Amino acid sequence: MSRNTITTLGPRHPSLTITGSNTITGLSITGNMNNSVTWDSNGNVKKYEVVETTEDILALSVTWHRLRLLGINTIERPTTLTDNILFGVINQEDRDRANVIRDYFSKKIVMITLRGQNLSSFRKDLNTFIHGDCKVVKEELMPLIYRLPEFYDNDIQHDEMFRDFNKHFEDTSKLWRGTKTLKPVRKFFINLKTKKFLEYWLKDENDRGYRIEIPFENKLNHLWEHFFKQETIPILGAYRYSEHDGINYYQIKDWEIDFTKT
Repeated sequence: MSRNTITTLGPRHPSLTITGSNTITGLSITGNMNNSVTWDSNGNVKKYEVVETTEDILALSVTWHRLRLLGINTIERPTTLTDNILFGVINQEDRDRANVIRDYFSKKIVMITLRGQNLSSFRKDLNTFIHGDCKVVKEELMPLIYRLPEFYDNDIQHDEMFRDFNKHFEDTSKLWRGTKTLKPVRKFFINLKTKKFLEYWLKDENDRGYRIEIPFENKLNHLWEHFFKQETIPILGAYRYSEHDGINYYQIKDWEIDFTKT
């Protein structure tokens, strides 16, 4: 039978160590009394750290996002969502915007669930945060919360674009190759954890959407940008019928501009 140690540290607590014999073996608990608890055992207990704030953590993220967009350099730059700088400059508009963002993603997740779609790992984490305590969150969710105002703006811009699209159509062929003359609509910069890319949207004479993805670092982007400014572009490629969040469109792969049609 082994001896076990429990150690707690905190600004209002002296270091406290309790030792003694116990029937539980191989267990060690350490943590900051304010914001973290770590359990080390045989893998049956999940490790996590909790951050507790006096403000809605999403509102703090909105504040930081606002400062980045405004390019404010008159104050020291924040380094974390719990930076004291953010607590000093947060305002009611930030809190209200946080509630709007929370409501938007809550309704979006409900719609995805009603359509019978499985939630990705990202959306499961998003669901956990959106419907949890806004002032007590797992530290592992902080990167997601930091990006949430940006994701919201991106989603809203997509929603606005799709209003002019024919979002609900069917194509039994699923995949075909050929040339389509398409009208450029809009581009987005997508910054994911794993990659950065430019997302270009076009549509046909029936207002059906077409999506092209180009790596952000592609050195020939400027040439494509020239053609994307034209009224229409003939594109030869592989067209795959796709669906995402209830929106039907074509994903274009292995494409090139069909100069025989220009």
